[in-house]
Amino acid sequence: MSEIKKIQSKGTLLIDRKKVKGTMVAGDTSASFVDNKGNTLAQFAYSNLKTLRNTRHGGMSSTVNVTLTNGTGYSFMLVDGLKIYNTIDKNWVDKPVRAYSRAEELRRLAELRGEKVQTVKKHLVKRRHPNRSVAGDIGIYFLLAVVALAMAFPLIFAVGSALKPLDELFRFPPTVLPQHPTLDNFSDLLVTMGQSWVPFSRYLTNTVLITFLGTFGHLIIASMAAFVLAKYDFPGGRLFFNVVVTALMFSGYVTGIPNYVIMSKLHMIDTYWALLLPAFAAPIGLFMMKQFMEGLPTALIEAAHIDGASEFRIFWSIVMPNVKPAWLTVIIFSVQSLWNNSAATIIYSEAKKTLVYALQQIQAGGIARTGQAAAVTVVVMAIPIIIFVLSQSQILETMASSGIKD
Repeated sequence: MSEIKKIQSKGTLLIDRKKVKGTMVAGDTSASFVDNKGNTLAQFAYSNLKTLRNTRHGGMSSTVNVTLTNGTGYSFMLVDGLKIYNTIDKNWVDKPVRAYSRAEELRRLAELRGEKVQTVKKHLVKRRHPNRSVAGDIGIYFLLAVVALAMAFPLIFAVGSALKPLDELFRFPPTVLPQHPTLDNFSDLLVTMGQSWVPFSRYLTNTVLITFLGTFGHLIIASMAAFVLAKYDFPGGRLFFNVVVTALMFSGYVTGIPNYVIMSKLHMIDTYWALLLPAFAAPIGLFMMKQFMEGLPTALIEAAHIDGASEFRIFWSIVMPNVKPAWLTVIIFSVQSLWNNSAATIIYSEAKKTLVYALQQIQAGGIARTGQAAAVTVVVMAIPIIIFVLSQSQILETMASSGIKD
């Protein structure tokens, strides 16, 4: 193998349904694949090639499939797979002659004669449904625009109301956008919060603490339980998951009284645990994580067992990185639920109350605080909306995977 002309690429080799990481080196007469420990797992000369195929993944990344004359086949998933493929194809002397179609042959002959070849114009917009008319496209986009406007209208109206002066808030019929926008409602809200005998920072600290601890505990407990339910068979596992699915039908208003009774028996009323423990046991996280983990190859976990990895190491280092969209979605739903929880029925001490409760008290202050109430609406809904917008692709991927069964 020529040391000057050799091309190498990092990647993986699919062998016996297992993926082995390593480096592939292609020269002018042969190619080989060496794992990270220096062991040569595949080596072949170009004279022994029977077929050579390349599948592009984007950029230079591709999968190179090789079949030898003795029937041996290899599949290499490489970072610079296109370079490897071009090197092998260029130095493959005995490769079979490619069968050209009639159109390709006519084009080749025309280019040899020096004739101008007319190329097909590429449209700026690619049509995925060629049977649909332009009028159909216009109708669909118009319908989507109407639905998008209807969904965005409450948000636009809420933000517009928060920026209106007091006289515009009482105008009838109401306007959507303010004519003289101002930030006085937000400044008045800060002044009112500063006049409370409990500092504003205390409400904010309570909310952040409850949201962070509740989300973290819910994510860890739901993920560990989902891993066991998805990848291990044990007596009662199916029944337990059916109970979890059944619990999804009940909203927080239905479970409010049972939660209060349980927390009262545990002497946890007026403590943070009255909010944290129900958050840990929320069924939505367990359901989504379990459905997503079922899509992971079981061979991946079995290979880790063979390598001597412990159950926690497999869960933390292999399973969790591969279900990132799912646990990001769980975080979003948990943050949204805990951030908007006023906890008025289970926390009585003013120093332990949440930010949403304090803002709602200001919002219920009467006509004089109408502007502040509009500002409160924007503040309460801002954090969940921002988190959702930043992670919406992960939510869609998780929802799609949760409804798929092999």
